[in-house]
Amino acid sequence: MKKLFTAAAVAASLTLGACANMQSNDLSTYNGVMAEAAAQHAIAKENGNVWKQKKMKKPYVDHYMAKAEEAKKKGDDAAAMKYAKEALKSARAEVRQTQAHASTEPAWLK
Repeated sequence: MKKLFTAAAVAASLTLGACANMQSNDLSTYNGVMAEAAAQHAIAKENGNVWKQKKMKKPYVDHYMAKAEEAKKKGDDAAAMKYAKEALKSARAEVRQTQAHASTEPAWLK
């Protein structure tokens, strides 16, 4: 069972790695950055690797995306882009961590 789970995790990480390297969104625009952040965060959610502190009501990516939306509504495009890029950076890091540790097994399972 462990080997089956490990093989499935490795296959999933390779598939997700290929998807993560494909950039379909224009990352020079606000909408492109937000769409890419949402896509990367969805991959992280699918793998159960969402970064969040216990006291936070939302994960980091959702927090930054909300701040970006708020800044966009106020008309502050520079701040909106800053928070959108921060959300994208966090989402990519979640996915990268998932891929890097896909084949890692806990020591207590051996």
